[in-house]
This record gives sequence, C-alpha cells and structure tokens, in this order.
Amino acid sequence: MNAPFRVKITPTTAISTRLHRLVDVARRARLILALVTASGAALSCTSHPGTEAASAPQSPLPLIELGTGIVVDRSAGEVRVEAEVAADRGWLEQAVCKAGTREHESLLAVTVAPSRIHAALLLLGLQPGAPGEWRVAPGGSSAVQRIAPTGTPLELWVRTSSGDVPLSSWIHDPVKGQSFPGHPWVFAGSRVRSNTKSMGPGEYYLADRTGSVVGIVTFGDETIACTSVISDQAEVDAPEWQANSERMPEPGTRVELVIRRGHDVAPATPATAATPAPPAGAAP
Repeated sequence: MNAPFRVKITPTTAISTRLHRLVDVARRARLILALVTASGAALSCTSHPGTEAASAPQSPLPLIELGTGIVVDRSAGEVRVEAEVAADRGWLEQAVCKAGTREHESLLAVTVAPSRIHAALLLLGLQPGAPGEWRVAPGGSSAVQRIAPTGTPLELWVRTSSGDVPLSSWIHDPVKGQSFPGHPWVFAGSRVRSNTKSMGPGEYYLADRTGSVVGIVTFGDETIACTSVISDQAEVDAPEWQANSERMPEPGTRVELVIRRGHDVAPATPATAATPAPPAGAAP
C-alpha cells in the first residue's frame, strides 16, 4: 500500500492567519473544514486519474500538516504533536504547555501554538465547547461555584520509543496513593479575546498567549481541559497532583502527544454545584 499523501498547511497561509482573527467558533470550523475538503478532493482526483469512485479501492486519507510538529491523521482518527518531557517531579498545574511558558509545572512542552492544535481537532470533526470556571460565592460565603468545561471528550496519549501510554498515567497523588483518572479531558477550545490597543485591530486566541494547552487546574483558558474543576489558588484547593517520575522518561526526551476522540465522561464536579472551600493546606 502506498504511503499516505500529505497536505501541508504552513503558518504563512491566509487561512492560518485568519484563524487567529475569527471570534465565532462555527466560522472557524467551516473555514478549516472547507479548506481540507477542497484539498482532499483535489488529491483524490490526482491520485486516481480515470478511476470511478465507486470502483476504486479505499485509500488512506491524506495526512495534513498544520505546520512544523503537528499532523492530522484522519484515517487513524488522531492528531500527533511533537513534544518534549518538561517536569518529571513536583506539583502540576498543566499537563501540556507551550514551550517557554509553564514548563516547571507541566509534564510536556510543545512548540506548536495552541490555536493550531484547536484547528487540528476541528479537522477531525471534533466540537469545541468552553473552558471550566470557578468562583467564590459572593457575600462573604466560603462556597465555591464550579462550572465544568464542555466539548468533545478526548483521549490523550504519549507516544514514546516503548509505545503509547495514557498521559494521565504520568500523574498521581503520592500522599494519598491515588492515580489520576484515565482520560478526563475535553476539547474546551480556550477563548478568543479582542486585541489590546497596542496590538492593533483584531482578536487573539487566549491560550496562544498563556501557553495553556492541556490543563489540570482550571485557569479558564485551556485548549484541552480536565473535567475536574480545580482552582489555581492554593487557599481554595490545595496542590494535589504531582508528576509520576517513576513512569516518565527524563526531561528533554522527545515524544509525541497523540490526541483522539474519547468516550463521554461525567464531570467530576457538577456543572453548577457550589461546594465549600476547604481550609488552606487541606486537600480538595
């Protein structure tokens, strides 16, 4: 069987530039999916000249490169992102961050912009929702309102030289002896904000500036969010999850982050529940 065709979409294309300026998620999805549909049709005609679609054997869909370090494999139903092991010990707030932002509290770092990962997930037909939120109830109450993130459920894997392992297997709570849930991730989609005056007209994708690719705690800007809503403030939710160094390669090791559609998962915290804030220093 011939190797899959590749369609390369570089960061300099007009489509890619416009992606960062679109506020409405539906418009972003239509724009990207229309581009890929057109590219796929052109390749199909070129690959099978003079062959009727009904009689042609099924061929792999073209691989789509959304720039250096990210590939959409529609036949396998996955997005593959080049990554590097960041922190292999200590408290975690992120599972994956953009390089140059939160490596000290993240398992993996990627050089690919979070908005490009968002676009890649759209190409798989996945639907973004919204990041989670938390807020202390008004009026001096100690209750915390937690709003769960939404979006298509996802599975996150790390592809190493030894094979694929769930990203969540690199996270644990050594104090309580607890493992992190298997695949508690959804395609939250970060947020789009209007540019500041110094940036000029237009909008920007929030996670591109903050580096939040895959969150563990809830900052409210994650491209991919954990279904548990955990405050980033220690006085609300004390640090709990740490890197499981015994299961991880050393920092600097090159790996791939593999993202696939997951199964429906129930949020660990009800979407609109108000829960008492634990005292400082206590586990959530």
